[in-house]
Parts: sequence; structure tokens; C-alpha cells
Amino acid sequence: MSNRQAGFVAPASRAASEDLSQAGGAGDAEGAERATDDGTVSGASGVLQEIAIELTTKCNLSCEMCSMWEGRRDGLARETIFDLLSQARDLGAHTFTPLGAEIFMRKDTPAILQEAARLGYRKIRIVTNGMLIARHAMTLAELPGLSLNVSIDGPEAVHDSLRGSGKYRAALIGVRAVLARRIPVGLQGILMRPTLATSGHLIDLAGKLGLTGVSYQPFLPDLAWTQPDHSRWLFKPEDRDSVVRSVDGLLEKAHKAGVPIRTEALFPALEPYFMSGVRPVPPGGCRVPSRAVLIDGEGECFPCHFMRDRSLGNVAKGVRLRDIWQGPMRRRMQEQGLSGQCPGCLSVYSDVDGFAMSHGGGAGRTCPDDQSSVQHGAHALSR
Repeated sequence: MSNRQAGFVAPASRAASEDLSQAGGAGDAEGAERATDDGTVSGASGVLQEIAIELTTKCNLSCEMCSMWEGRRDGLARETIFDLLSQARDLGAHTFTPLGAEIFMRKDTPAILQEAARLGYRKIRIVTNGMLIARHAMTLAELPGLSLNVSIDGPEAVHDSLRGSGKYRAALIGVRAVLARRIPVGLQGILMRPTLATSGHLIDLAGKLGLTGVSYQPFLPDLAWTQPDHSRWLFKPEDRDSVVRSVDGLLEKAHKAGVPIRTEALFPALEPYFMSGVRPVPPGGCRVPSRAVLIDGEGECFPCHFMRDRSLGNVAKGVRLRDIWQGPMRRRMQEQGLSGQCPGCLSVYSDVDGFAMSHGGGAGRTCPDDQSSVQHGAHALSR
């Protein structure tokens, strides 16, 4: 099983943690820093804009299309996370993305979010199943820049068939509770064989409740790595026409309703992905490794969710985030992303802006998936 298959909880290579000091870190000439006008730290490797930290792999659900909930443990200690948030701010980061299975299963998540706000993060972006947010609504409402995306798979019957009886209504209770506190809320859905035909329900619901918009991503086998058979979720060759109609129908429905699809730029790549397993890269390359760092629950650092074959270093072992960000290994990963030499992806964490900048919003250069299991609905990400 590859690290990319294993998603957020895969054990990554530890070799890079020891390699970092030998490679020179931030001390080499190419990594020399300079202060920018806004006080952030820049250099040959750019300015860090976003830090994503895996807080927990605990979940209050056991969704059928997901393996993330099987981790069942919290990540780094609170004090370590506080320190990482501070280090990232010193490097220029203004966006914090807490990751989980379900981040509110970790008891000190509210305190971590409060610390991010105290440090001046302008954006705190959360994906949640919505079932625990009502109890935290008052605290969340006090955090500037915080926004929520609640996972909904479709109408109540579809959602509950995948997540459990009563889970749809519980999620909507949470949505309404945070809306009452004027917290920005959007919906997020997974496009796969059981959901595509009814996924327009998210648009209807967003319009009815006055939400900020919707996001869609396709089912990614990477996050169901313990499942021996993905055929239930994947499309068959004979589904091609219905897939095209459904995707086009979502766009038309959203435009008529005035509901933004935040991942609309990915839509031209959906049919090739569903039918042929093609994982695209924006035509100008992916910029995520140029602006973000992801830290898993064990402290291993990666340039994105899918370039996880080799760790950039382990912050739990004393490696400083500055040394990782300014180090040559991270810069090589940045160059790989910009040159299109990355796995390619269609998740909500991909370089959506990069796809939007392509001519006509097209899918850009494509990268065949190295897993034959995702092609043509044969056996083989979201919460």
C-alpha cells in the first residue's frame, strides 16, 4: 500500500527527518530569507500562506466510503500545535486548515482554533460532518475568519444510507445552530455512483438555507484504503452518458439558483477521472507546494495531501518549521508541483484557482493515475 493510498493516517517515510539537517536546511544560500513589506518572511522558496495540521483521526461516524475513522487517535499535543501555529505565522501563514476524521472529536479543538485566531490567522477553514458543531456555536462565532463546510452526501435517504440513520437531520441541526450565530457555512459533497444523480440536493439546500455555496469532489480511493473493493463507489463504462448529464446538470442548476460551486473549475476533469482514472494537474502546474505545508498526526510534514511518499521532516522530533520550509527538499517538491510532476488530484484541497486560471476553466495537463484500480469502475478522499 502506497503512502498516497493511505491518506491522512499512513505511516510516511521517516528518512527525510534525518536528511534535513544534512541537506543544509535554511542555512544554504538559496534559502536566504528577506523581510517583505508586510513583515512576512520570503526567500527563493516563497512565502508560506497556509498550514494544515491533522488534529485527530477519531470520528463519531463510520462512513461506508471512508477509512479515516479507523485511526481513532488524536495527533500532536496541544502545546506542539500552538508552537507550530506560531512558527507558521512567523513565516507568513494566514490560513489554518485543521484536519481530521472529525476535528470536534478532539476535546481541545476549540482551544486550538482560539489560539489560531489569537495569533492573527485570517482564515480558519473547517470541514465537519456537522453533528458536533451546535455545542460549539458560541465559541466558533467569536473567531474571525472561521468558516465551516458541512459534509452532506445528498437527500436524507442517500446521506443516511452512507453515514447512518438520523445523521442527515443531526447535521442540519448543527448547520442551523451555527447559522443562527452568523457563522459562514457551506456544504461539501462526494460525487460517486450512489450520490451523483441526487447531488443537486446540496444546491437546493444551500439556496434554501442561505449558505455560502457548495463544493464537490469525486470519490478518492486514497481515503478508503482499507476497503478491498471500491466497485460500489466507482462508475462503469456504461455510465458515461449519465455522468456527463449529471455533471452538466449540476452546473446548470447552480447557475440558475445563484449558488456558487467553489470547485466548479474542476468540473471539466470529472468525466475523464470517473471514466478513465485521469488525475489532472493545472496547466501551469500545481501551486499548493509553493504556499502550503501539511503536518500529520505524528509530526511528519508534507507539501500537500497527495505528495506523501517522503516526509520533509518531523516537527515532533525537534525539526523547526522554518528549516523545513526554507530547505532544499521542500523547494524540490515545489518545483515538481509547478512542473506538473505530481500525482494530480481532484480534491477540495487541490489548486482550484490554478484550474480556474486555465483557458476556459479547462482541466489542464492530465496525469494518469498510477492505480489501475480506479479505472473504468474496476476494483480498487472526503470524510
